[in-house]
Amino acid sequence: MKEKIGIFWFRQDLRLHDNLALLKLIKKCDKIIPIFILDNNENLGSASKWWLHYSLESLDNSLKLKDSQLFYYKGTPYKILKELVNEYNITNIYWNRLYDKYSIQRDSNIKNKFNLSNIEVVTFKGSLINEPWKIKNKSNSFFKVFTPYWKTCLEESIQIKLLNPPEKIKTLFNKSLQTISKKDFKLFSKKSTWPKKLLSYWTPGEKNALINFNNFKNNIVENYDEGRDRPDKDYTSKLSPYLHFGEISPERIFEEIQKKKTLNIKSKNKFLAEIGWREFSYNLLFYYPNIKSKPIQEKFKKFPWKNNSKYLNAWKKGKTGYPIIDAGMRQLYETGWMHNRVRMIVGSFLCKNLLLHWREGEKWFFDTLVDADLGSNSAGWQWIAGCGADAAPYFRVFNPLTQSLKFDSKGEYVKKYITELKNIPSSQVHAPWKLNLEDQKKFKCIIGKDYPKPIVNLPESRDKALKAFSYIKVSN
Repeated sequence: MKEKIGIFWFRQDLRLHDNLALLKLIKKCDKIIPIFILDNNENLGSASKWWLHYSLESLDNSLKLKDSQLFYYKGTPYKILKELVNEYNITNIYWNRLYDKYSIQRDSNIKNKFNLSNIEVVTFKGSLINEPWKIKNKSNSFFKVFTPYWKTCLEESIQIKLLNPPEKIKTLFNKSLQTISKKDFKLFSKKSTWPKKLLSYWTPGEKNALINFNNFKNNIVENYDEGRDRPDKDYTSKLSPYLHFGEISPERIFEEIQKKKTLNIKSKNKFLAEIGWREFSYNLLFYYPNIKSKPIQEKFKKFPWKNNSKYLNAWKKGKTGYPIIDAGMRQLYETGWMHNRVRMIVGSFLCKNLLLHWREGEKWFFDTLVDADLGSNSAGWQWIAGCGADAAPYFRVFNPLTQSLKFDSKGEYVKKYITELKNIPSSQVHAPWKLNLEDQKKFKCIIGKDYPKPIVNLPESRDKALKAFSYIKVSN
């Protein structure tokens, strides 16, 4: 009887736990070839490339413990898969589904071509709890607003079965089996100082995803309800990059938090809703495939965005003169991550106080965040700008001063990332421009020299934003 050889194509599912597709292929075939393809047509940000490098390294090490290994390829996926199929008489190809426009078109094309050649191609759900087409409203259409969407998700009978990793993976080891080195991907330059900094904050890979989740579940989530808005406290999960690369499944997170009996209900519901927002973002990505570049609300095509490179660079570098904004942007560039509350504050400032296009923020976040996720990042920026499906009201303009006082009252977050302000008392650090010159000298921080003056006046910039929003309201 002919030996069955299958290919498992790893993508955004770089784990062995809860990987139904992998387990199914192992049972189906006598031997498998686990592969990862770096598709030249996929867009990856700088921070994502760094994470991917170490995530693949971690996955390869895990596979080797199962008497297997990861085979690396770079180029056009169909061409690479076809060469493997022809060379090794492949009978089956399995992978977990993705939901962006490019991946859907690419994968459908690959599947159709191989099915015509009698190669069994089977795809699975591996990165969401509910796939976009599963959750519909009473009109049998997709949800455009988060609250009814998530309510429906929770009302659905979600059958979750958590899966252990395979005990052993029988892999085809053939001397002619060509694979390039992960180094050939050239995901980042070793000469760059940024990757070295990121290593001091993050350890990618499935093993660390599970360690971090268990620590959050057992020691942190209890305080999530009140603590999630405090950038000065360590009360968030920081699981987003692990989720993006599929190093932990959303189903595992949902199931284990849901079943934690000692957890207070407010913290439980608030945290599960964050998983819900991720699901909802993929729902929007699927039904609005151009969400990265085009506003969901058509009227925003007429919005009078400004073009000001000086403001944009000040925002990117954390030199706007508003401490909470600058602390967030410096945290981003230092660690590849930013607290979610601060993401909303800096986003509102860019789009409304500076009237710069939300796409500028989306592009910068996509390049610098280790959790840069096409769905969540795009949907988040559209929400902030007010042009998304479930958009924030246009008149909601976050005041960075009041936000800083409310959520970082002692200025600990601000001082952590803006060392120029370290000597200023907590009561004054949120608005250092109000200090007189004598106090500025006393605290060794001259505004306009050691730390910038505010680049815009808050009340005036808010009025300009409301005027701009009223313009598209009238013109529509």
